[in-house]
Amino acid sequence: AQTVEIQERISSDGRVLIEPAEAQIRDALASMQAAGITSLAICLLNAYRDDRHEVLVERIAREMGFDEISRSCQVSPLIKMVSRGNTTVVDAYLNPVLQAYGERLQGSLGAGSAVRLLTSAGGLVNPSRFSGKDSILSGPAGGVVGFSRVAQAAGFERAIGFDMGGTSTDVSRFDGTFELEFETQKAGVNIVAPTLAIETVAAGGGSVCWFDGVKLCVGPQSAGA
Repeated sequence: AQTVEIQERISSDGRVLIEPAEAQIRDALASMQAAGITSLAICLLNAYRDDRHEVLVERIAREMGFDEISRSCQVSPLIKMVSRGNTTVVDAYLNPVLQAYGERLQGSLGAGSAVRLLTSAGGLVNPSRFSGKDSILSGPAGGVVGFSRVAQAAGFERAIGFDMGGTSTDVSRFDGTFELEFETQKAGVNIVAPTLAIETVAAGGGSVCWFDGVKLCVGPQSAGA
């Protein structure tokens, strides 16, 4: 991973204060390419008011051959730069893996198949629209949709979900509608994307309890299946 800066500034009211120089952008991106980086996250300070400079960086990056580009005002066009930047970085980090997986899955099923992937919000989307920021809780979201439908089939409109995996346990509730959150924190990183409301604790079926010399700890090591 590597971070580079460019000289540009749009004010908080949308006025262009410093126009970026294309030569400087190319030099900054070239240093990243020289380091072997192929996936790029673009996040500029007040781009939520006017994203023209982010669009310029994206255009140049595509001309230079970057494989994956996530632009903050497409991923999360909000005022909060830190959360917007974190979300964009996560998106750029995960997208190459997810796209490769989707292509392999589509290829193995054949051209006539209709593949849909589950998002963290509990919805199904075409693989081409599935992005990294929407995948963080896609697995647990499937558990929420599953237990709620089972509860309804059994005649219950309210239910609590307890989903224990190998290294963590996910707890959620259903009262006839799905509860959504629009900003969540995972592994210390703020993600701005719609997700089903799920509380996770790091205690799964295979979590190893251990003593660090002062206190008892649980995980993240797992004994496995």
